[in-house]
Amino acid sequence: MSTALTPFLILAIPFGFYHLYVFLLRLLRPRLPYPPGPRGYPLIGNLFNEASKNVEQHEWARYLKMGKEYNSDVLHINVLGDHTLILNSAKTANELYWRKDRVSIPIDLSTSNFLRKLAPAEYSPLSIPDIEHAELESHVRNFAGSTILRVVYGMSTQEELNDYVQLAHLAAESLNATMNHGSASFKRKANTWAPMVSNLINAPWKRVKSSMVNGTALPCFATNNLEKFNLVSSFDMKNNNLDQGMEEVIKNCSGAAYFGGTDTTLSLIMSSILVLSRHPEVLEKAHEELDRVIGTSRLPQLQDRDKLPYLQAFIKEVERMYPVTPLAVAHRVISDDICNGYFIPKGTTVVPNVGAILHSEELYQDPFKFNPDRFLQNDKTSKLLSPDPEIVAFGFGRRICSGRHFALDSAWSLIACLLATCDFTGPSEDAQKISRKPDPVLDYFDGLIVHPKPYKCRIVPRSIAALNLMKAGYENQMM
Repeated sequence: MSTALTPFLILAIPFGFYHLYVFLLRLLRPRLPYPPGPRGYPLIGNLFNEASKNVEQHEWARYLKMGKEYNSDVLHINVLGDHTLILNSAKTANELYWRKDRVSIPIDLSTSNFLRKLAPAEYSPLSIPDIEHAELESHVRNFAGSTILRVVYGMSTQEELNDYVQLAHLAAESLNATMNHGSASFKRKANTWAPMVSNLINAPWKRVKSSMVNGTALPCFATNNLEKFNLVSSFDMKNNNLDQGMEEVIKNCSGAAYFGGTDTTLSLIMSSILVLSRHPEVLEKAHEELDRVIGTSRLPQLQDRDKLPYLQAFIKEVERMYPVTPLAVAHRVISDDICNGYFIPKGTTVVPNVGAILHSEELYQDPFKFNPDRFLQNDKTSKLLSPDPEIVAFGFGRRICSGRHFALDSAWSLIACLLATCDFTGPSEDAQKISRKPDPVLDYFDGLIVHPKPYKCRIVPRSIAALNLMKAGYENQMM
């Protein structure tokens, strides 16, 4: 037996010594340092730092402060051997993330139903109560979800829309918990959320396929792509692998657009309404531009966007001041890398700090002051090289929010129509305290997609004509 093992040992021993040599060489040779970050302990790294962090301070703001302390745009955190890289600058994030242009799909949006729900039967400023946050958020969520369901799946009945909007609301919680940096709640709730996510993707897809077979499907993203790849005729037959693969791609793209678009639209609109109710000077400028360009006889449309530079600047400033995703979706490094002269080991989690980038004093003058004028071309205080919040606020690289075009288009449409027909003020009991402006850190819930904390406001039709315009728009939609 020993004779039989001899050839094996002859080959194995040198092989083992070679790999031991390579291992020791890599271990002992000088290498570039990790990026700066809080000092950790052997084996556990920064475990105690993360466990004892201030829950009152949002992650992006904490990393922004940390970057100033270490005088570095790149930060390194190690918890139990898991390396995380925080990027506080747009330049570094763009260098590390692969970028690819996305095609924007023009869509027909209707805001009339949302406007109707906010309009009272009898117009009287004294009869309009303060709108509770939960009620307002429910209206906005229904608008955002219904819009995307119509565009992606061709749904039209209110009963269908309500069911899927509620399902998407529950599934969105899983998205927030799954992708939120540092979140541990996903593991506890995954068993509950997984069926919801699966149902949200598969149920509307089955409905679309069934309606196409029956000839009752409305044109939408799903039907257009199924027809484009000639997949409709194979529904009742055994598909080949190529057909099955392409159908799976279209199904998942549809679900991703809905996942990403609904919650991001909700966040952007709720932030916009909060700002309008606390900044009367901004509201006045937006009203003046809309009245001058659009008039009072119709609602603004997406085709009017380029004619309304102040409105566009306002939305950009909301996206900058209150980014939808202050910490972008995390990526992993697939091989050892170097960043700004620092060593980045394979498997490192990379997190662009969008909140820090959009509040950089080097890029924006008075970054914590809400000022839409900074994005107007004739504003001398704007910095030409500042990143566009409409891109940065939704992440970087290949995994940039897939629903951002839906979110931006639908949010613009609703905000424009609201501004054309409504006045916004703070709650009546706080009328004397309206100078209190929302804080981008204290007044927001943390998460992958952030939302304002509950607030009250008053949304009042600007005039009888505006009220009639809201009602007429709804009636035209129902015809």
